[in-house]
Amino acid sequence: MFDLSTRYNAFASVSIEYMRKNKAGWLYGGSFDALYGTSVNDPKSIFGGLMDEDGNFMGVNGEFAYIQPGLSGGQVNFSVAKIIVPSYNANSGWMYQQSLGISQNKIGLRDERGNFPQLQSPFLEGYDRLHRGIASTSALRYLHLDNRERINYALNLYLNLGISKSVRGFNIDTGLSDTSLKFDSFIGAGFTWYLPVYAQQESFFLLD
Repeated sequence: MFDLSTRYNAFASVSIEYMRKNKAGWLYGGSFDALYGTSVNDPKSIFGGLMDEDGNFMGVNGEFAYIQPGLSGGQVNFSVAKIIVPSYNANSGWMYQQSLGISQNKIGLRDERGNFPQLQSPFLEGYDRLHRGIASTSALRYLHLDNRERINYALNLYLNLGISKSVRGFNIDTGLSDTSLKFDSFIGAGFTWYLPVYAQQESFFLLD
């Protein structure tokens, strides 16, 4: 959505998250989200000057180069959440989560043959659209922590809003400076598997 959708098509993410919960049902912690995509929106507008008329990259020695551009990025977040509708047990139910963090995204290029020097450093930096900024993520999650500590998961719906700016400040393909702020947004759904660690275990003894 917004400026992010003008650069990339659909993408996926993989996250590592750490959360602590208090007795009042509040959770807090942090996460790292790795963003990964396999295509960019309208690659000819960026790499057209390096392609032939059929859209192919011609590498050294007259061999075709296999270049796959796609989103490569990540976010580091600090999160606060609250179980708003308990269900199953006190540690489970519908949860609202708000996160704030720093983000980075760029065009990652996978050169399978490594035979296209025009898209290798230091020229690559002029095409990669590297951006950094801040991001806010709102999420509605259903959290399930099993009484037997075996099946622990969350189902997630989230909205990410961010502002970023080009790190390079210049794009080789356009020959123009790139200094404007970008409004980056995306929506998604996900599944999280938890490995819970309980601070205290209750034990019961029957005395005869």
